[in-house]
This record gives sequence, C-alpha cells and structure tokens, in this order.
Amino acid sequence: MNNLLADADICVKCGLCLPHCPTYTKTQNENESPRGRIALIQAWAGRHLETSKKLIEHIDNCLLCRSCERVCPAVVPYGRLVNNFREQIKEERDSTLSVSLLKSVSHNKTIAHLAQSGLRLYQTTRLQKTARLLRLPELFRLGNVDRLLPDYHEPTALAPHYPATTEARGNIGLFTGCMGSLLDHETVNAAIKVLTAAGFNVSVPVMQTCCGALDLHNGDNETFEQLAATNYKAFADNNLDAIVTIASGCGSQMQEYRQADFATKVVDISHFLIESGCNFNDQLTPLAASVCLHTPCSLKNVMREEQGALKLLKQIPEINIAPLPASVQCCGSAGSYMLDHPQMSLALLNDLLKAALDDQPEYLVSSNIGCALHISAGLREKGIALEVLHPIVLIARQLKVITQQPGE
Repeated sequence: MNNLLADADICVKCGLCLPHCPTYTKTQNENESPRGRIALIQAWAGRHLETSKKLIEHIDNCLLCRSCERVCPAVVPYGRLVNNFREQIKEERDSTLSVSLLKSVSHNKTIAHLAQSGLRLYQTTRLQKTARLLRLPELFRLGNVDRLLPDYHEPTALAPHYPATTEARGNIGLFTGCMGSLLDHETVNAAIKVLTAAGFNVSVPVMQTCCGALDLHNGDNETFEQLAATNYKAFADNNLDAIVTIASGCGSQMQEYRQADFATKVVDISHFLIESGCNFNDQLTPLAASVCLHTPCSLKNVMREEQGALKLLKQIPEINIAPLPASVQCCGSAGSYMLDHPQMSLALLNDLLKAALDDQPEYLVSSNIGCALHISAGLREKGIALEVLHPIVLIARQLKVITQQPGE
C-alpha cells in the first residue's frame, strides 16, 4: 500500500497526459484517463474507496501503452503503479479462458509442442473452416484467439548456435519469444539470417522462456519473477554483447527485469543493427514498394528505440516508407487486451487501419508480434490482402548474400 501511495502521490493531476491516452480519447471519461486511474488507485490505497467490480474495470480498461509516461512532466511510474495495483487485487480478478490458454502455451514447452501439432491439424485440414462455419470458436469462447491465427507454416528446428557468415564482430543472444516460436517462424529465421550476415555469432538458448509480461500485467508477480529468473540463467553467457529481441512487447518487459546486468543488454533488433553501424546498402536488392510503418507502443514509449526500424528499412533501395500519423495512438493489441476487451481494441484498430490504408501500401511492417497478429486479423476481416510483417523480414527478403538457414 505504501508503494502504491508513494507512486500515486507523484502525480500532480495536471492533465497533460489526457490527449495521449487512447481510452480517454475514445470515452472522454476521466475514470478512463491516466490521472483518473491514478486518483482511483490513490483513493483505494488510502482506504477511501472499496474494492469493487467497477473500480477493477476502470483499471483493467487501461492498455498499458504507457504513452502517458512519455509525456509526464512529473515522471510518474504509471506502468509500475498499475501492475502493483493488479497484484494487490489479483484474487478479485477473473482470468478468461483465452488468457489461461495463452499462459499455458507460453509457459510450458510440452504444451507449446502440442499446440504446434494441434495447429497443424486444425489449419491444414478442413477443421478450421468447418469450425468457423459452425461458429464453434465463439461457442467455446475462443473466437478472439481463433481470429488471430495466421496461415500455418511448418516450423524449422533451431540450432543453439549460428556462426557469423562474414567476419565476426560480436556475439549476441536471440530472444525468440513464446509466440514468435509458435506463430512467426519467418521472423525468427530472418533475424538469424540478417544478424549472421552482419557479422554476429547468434546464440539461441534452448532454456529461454516467456518474458513474463502477460503474468505481470495480470497481477501474477510470482510467476513473472520465476520466468525472469529462467531467462536470466538462459542468457548467462558473459560473452554475449547483447540480448536481441524481435518483439518489442517482450523487449520492453525484459528491459525492466530486476537483474540489471541482463536488462541493460536487451535491445530491439532494428535498433541494435543501426547502433552497431550495420550498413546493408550494397547487399540489398531494390524494392520499389510503398511500406506503411507501424511503431508499437512498447517500442516507442518504453524501449524508446523507435527510430531503428525506419533507419534500417531506408537502406533498401527504392523503398517508399510512410510512418503512421501521430494521431494514431495504439493499435489495441496490448498483449492480452485484445482478447479481454474486444470492443475498445477493435475501435482503436479501425482508426489505425483507416490511416494505414489511405496511402494504399503494399506492405505494413510492425516490430511486435501481438500488434502484427491483431492488425492482420483486422485486415482479413475487412477482406483486404495486405501483408503484415516484421521489418527484419523485409530486410532478409532483399538480402543478396546467401547465408546459412536455421536447421541447415
């Protein structure tokens, strides 16, 4: 309680955060604004407000995009404040079937392997089409999960180590992420291809696990700390110059681990390549295409590494990059938010899609798998064939040099 009050008391209620808050912009309700939520937590921690369903709803409606933190003159640790509150009232909160399923898959490698086999059966036969025709996902309260599933691609077994394919200039550990390993094999493979071509020896620790963001944001600090400890051990090699992530949602969480020697090494892959001075200009084939650049909230507001993807993509000859306008705040993905708050999530997604499609791009790139899956689902539901991919995939596709592929 003292920690909650100490963090909440920093807020002077100036309101500079209001226009930057996606939920307040939509509702114009002070209870759905950062300072409104802080006031509610402050009153609850001071025992002036009882725990209630309505109180929990107002706090849970927050996306934790942390745009408010970026503009706050008082530097209120808003993300920490909300996470700590959720931990305090975790017994009062209900976990949905979708989130419980997501946790099981992301935490347990055996269950993840079973899920991979299940997806193969579900998506490569007529099962998925039949299930959707009969509306079975909605019947079993899994419709919000089913809509996110990309087309199935057979995974490639990963080796624990990939040597640089040019003169070695350093060693990095690659954090693949639980959802990346399950649903986005192309990005994992592309990251290995580009990093080794840039002269980095790549380690892919088998022991690595979920970053823990899902648990922390749902008030389960104990599980979060266990996962953080596992990842700390997995990347304990002192020879690693950096721990590179391909999902900013994971990277932003790992940069806030208590293990400072681990956290300070975590970096987004695009930012890492640019900061390392990697120049692929002579190795990339031209791409005369229009690309819409989506910058995830976690990359922009927490990692503060949003320029990496733009600078990296500009190295592709003839490419035309159009970043989304600043008026587009959050895509509505926000981890498990899109599963538990579909109405607000889709409202925010529709704003993004409207802005993105104005320039009729041929690709849309995003540095976070959750955002990419959410945006792809929205496009499919509108019947729009627009490929959504990670910036590093676009770089890998245009890379001229032939490098060793995962599993070879």
